[in-house]
Amino acid sequence: MQVINSNILIISNMGPKPSSPFQGKFVHNQVWALAALHPAYHYMRWHSDSLLNKILKYPVFILDFIWRYILSRRKFDIVHVHFFYPTIYLAILYKTLRNRRVKIVVTCHGSDIYKYQPPGKLYRWCAAKVDQWIFASKALARHFALPVQQAEVLPAGINELFRQAEPVSWQDKSIDVLYVGSLDQNKGMDRLLALLPVLKDKKVVIAGSGPWLQQLQQAAQQFPNVLVVGPKDSAALKQLYSQARCFISLSRHEAFGLVMAEAMACYTPVIATGTDGSAEQIIDGVNGSLVPQQSEEAEVIRQYQQALAAFFAQPAEQYQKMQLNSRHSAEQYLLGQVVNRLQDIYQRVVS
Repeated sequence: MQVINSNILIISNMGPKPSSPFQGKFVHNQVWALAALHPAYHYMRWHSDSLLNKILKYPVFILDFIWRYILSRRKFDIVHVHFFYPTIYLAILYKTLRNRRVKIVVTCHGSDIYKYQPPGKLYRWCAAKVDQWIFASKALARHFALPVQQAEVLPAGINELFRQAEPVSWQDKSIDVLYVGSLDQNKGMDRLLALLPVLKDKKVVIAGSGPWLQQLQQAAQQFPNVLVVGPKDSAALKQLYSQARCFISLSRHEAFGLVMAEAMACYTPVIATGTDGSAEQIIDGVNGSLVPQQSEEAEVIRQYQQALAAFFAQPAEQYQKMQLNSRHSAEQYLLGQVVNRLQDIYQRVVS
């Protein structure tokens, strides 16, 4: 279904940078999949890890927006904001200066809600300007304490490339444990380091970038079974997912977790901590395993050890069932299905 006679502007405060070249790729992929609607796309083009960038990136982001879209002749009917706060201010600026009848759609991804509890006055004022909310998961929607007029639960979607994945048998796989994602504290890289000694007999591959990269590279020198490969594009990730016997997610907070969906689309079960995102996707014992979040980190590590031991001890028939269940649960998150629903939302908003 295509939105007729509607100009759409998509805004994201994310963008690639040297230490994270694929940051915001899920928004980019969504924009690409919406190409038939010819949306305009404003994202953080000037992005690096320098102190100057950290100080000035938002002022430059705003000035670039004013030049490209406030001073432009093109008029938009819908402004779709990815990551509500503070990105919403650009949509409100457009509504105030260019088109008071514009409809504002917001996709919340996680920390744009988690970090603002309880919501302050400015956050509440901005929220009142939104016509349509989209939440990455049901649990994230429940965390949002403010009243909403229209709301949908819809993740950003995973690349259609993963639709062509084929199942690989246990014995034909070359990786035992795979991690893909940001290498930071929230994603549980300290937990991964703590697990490496008990995974000495397993081939472990870590793909991603972030502040814990150097520590993980040092650990890989100590453990020859560990390979740190850095960030990879979707085509390379598809190969890694397909070759992995299991995918591991150690996050403390996760609104959805697209990498888990990508792994399962490639017939790879997931072992994950019980976050909003994992609870949305994983059925314990069916397409993976859920490890409960604990107040004591030692207990979290112990639970992971148990989950991994049980996973690698399961019979081949059970693993094959897990593979098929993983694929089945992930198919709904492929970008084609997500974009169809998004077009329905746009049509309803402008009608």
